[in-house]
Amino acid sequence: MAKIVKIKYFTQDKLDLINPKNLELYEKYLKSSILKNREVKETTYKVYEGFMQQFLVYLAEEWENIELYSEEFFENAIDIMEGFMGFCQDTLQNNKKVINTKLSTVSSFYVWSVKRRLIDYHPFQGKIERMKGANDERITKDYFLTDEQVEQISKGLDENPKYDIQDRILYHLSIDSGNRIGAISKLTLSSLDLENGLFENIREKRGKRVEVIFDDKCKEYIKEWLEMRKEMDNLEIDALFISFYGKKYNKMSKGSLQRRSTEIGKLVGIEDFHMHSFRKTSIDRVMKLTNDIEMAKTHANHKNTDVTLLYIRPKSKTEIREKLKELRKIKNKELEDKNKDKNVDVDKELENIKSL
Repeated sequence: MAKIVKIKYFTQDKLDLINPKNLELYEKYLKSSILKNREVKETTYKVYEGFMQQFLVYLAEEWENIELYSEEFFENAIDIMEGFMGFCQDTLQNNKKVINTKLSTVSSFYVWSVKRRLIDYHPFQGKIERMKGANDERITKDYFLTDEQVEQISKGLDENPKYDIQDRILYHLSIDSGNRIGAISKLTLSSLDLENGLFENIREKRGKRVEVIFDDKCKEYIKEWLEMRKEMDNLEIDALFISFYGKKYNKMSKGSLQRRSTEIGKLVGIEDFHMHSFRKTSIDRVMKLTNDIEMAKTHANHKNTDVTLLYIRPKSKTEIREKLKELRKIKNKELEDKNKDKNVDVDKELENIKSL
């Protein structure tokens, strides 16, 4: 059985962040549900209410208190729910069974909403895979890719015929840019500035317009892909990522992009990899390279560094030890150089005295 770790995260200050409209909607659902099963009002429904509050705090911190019935939520539902799964796993250290229960808690609210005709459809039903192996109660500690894994995936995508050029573009774009799946899925040929290595004016959450950048290797893949597209759809479809169904080429869905990212993760033995992990890896790499949290925040398109810190992989004791060794070596070298300079000055002074 996995070790249970309790994280004190949801303080009153955080609960106060919840959008009152979202809280009102959920309380309406909760009252309706309790009427049908009052016996578990103080047990099961108390747990579910707590889980939903956690989700609403997550929306407040990560999605600027987006409303549960808003068009923005429905457009980004997959990204939101997968991000919440990652938050539960990495920050709250929840096991898989608990995460699945939290997904069910949010899903049940939308099932009820559809039945009440408050919305037309469930925003993520059948689109999110529940975490596998929940009964084993094993927690995947994190999905931050190491430098070695980043290189291993890059090499594997080039060498393994199972993967195609769209997989390679998806991977390098995600690692280079650190953007959310919502932005990646909206990339168009008309927004592409190939020379400067970016996609311009891409709509992300809450209508925010962002740039999606990429490096030279990705640039070469995109050039190759554009040439291939001339023979496929003659570049008539504006979307960067496309798939063939219904006897024609269409814009690739978020679900298809997510499934591709899951397959990419298998190159390093991660069976339940998510697009959100590319984002976390990218932001963490910026922090490691620059040691500048403000730059990491800008790269992530976050409003404040408190959120960005959730995307930085905590250092292990071993890493801290090795870093201290490195710093000691630098300090010792500085002292040695300083002493050498002092000795040189003393030698010069003795020479001057002898010459008198």
